[in-house]
Amino acid sequence: MLKSRFASVRLFTLAGVPVCVHWSLVVLWIGLGLGAGALGGWREALRQGLWWVLLFGLVLLHEMGHLVAARLLRVPVTSVLLWPLGGFTAVRLPAGRFGAEFAIALAGPAVNLSIALGLSALGMGGSLGGPFGERLGFWSTLWLLNLLLGAFNLLPVFPMDGGRILRSVLALGLGEGRGTWWALRMGQAGAMGIGGLAVWQFLHRDPGGLVTMMIAMWLFSQTLQEARLFSRQERLRRIPVAPYPQPLRIAVNDRVTLQAARRLLAHSGQPVLPVEAAGRWMEGFFLDHGTLHRRALRVVEGETSMAAAWSDLTQGEEPGLLVVRDGRGLGWLPREQMEAFVHGRAFDS
Repeated sequence: MLKSRFASVRLFTLAGVPVCVHWSLVVLWIGLGLGAGALGGWREALRQGLWWVLLFGLVLLHEMGHLVAARLLRVPVTSVLLWPLGGFTAVRLPAGRFGAEFAIALAGPAVNLSIALGLSALGMGGSLGGPFGERLGFWSTLWLLNLLLGAFNLLPVFPMDGGRILRSVLALGLGEGRGTWWALRMGQAGAMGIGGLAVWQFLHRDPGGLVTMMIAMWLFSQTLQEARLFSRQERLRRIPVAPYPQPLRIAVNDRVTLQAARRLLAHSGQPVLPVEAAGRWMEGFFLDHGTLHRRALRVVEGETSMAAAWSDLTQGEEPGLLVVRDGRGLGWLPREQMEAFVHGRAFDS
């Protein structure tokens, strides 16, 4: 899956979710426009530009399908990103919600295939039986683009929607670990099959084989990346959080004043001052650029695995986790340290 950290430009915000375009897509559009203008004049550049706008408009509708499905299932969505190979909707899917993963993944292709089906029902669809390279009309092109987008994204290969659908179905039947393992292996086989198609095209002197091979290589590299993430996730499931939190020397009860909390935070140097009330850790004081904030704490038991703790932390914007054992605070685990574990910087050799 594409990470949403890439440099991007925000287009607009929809239902509180930023919709962004990656800088490389902007560069691609500019390059294609200049190339079309140099070869065919400004009219051709305008025509090519409009078709690219149409294509990525359909990609955006595809991503809106994911967004709507996630909202209906009450799964948080953080961003929508358009980039040269399509789009990506970043969701915070809690661990184990494979039914939700299935529905969210299916919703994107369903939008494109529904448009194609609707155009066919209205008699405005095209045909796959015509000669290759034949210029299609607007409605036939719209039908074909939606059909290709829907079908391509249903390929059972990570990071395509079909790969997510396959993983969720297998995980429901085999469990998350075995289901993910089999989905990744089947995805790798699918990518190799696409590579075989490219070889067949090369043997028949079809120049489209180059594009097919690039797609196969990209898909195979993504499945390898997912396999590495899966392996790391399995390791994180075996590591408890208890040995890793930063010790907190000072905690307070819920009767502490703001002035006293500020002094204690400044004196201790702690990132958080936990507040205990009736034997429970519910809130904490934080200093942010000199401003004191009191906010809810996200608490985990010391025996919780790193994988489960990270999944819990990503459901919110908290700067870290308070680690406890038998009601006693063990320490503070910052988000930055958790990220180091998740991305392998803390223990990968």
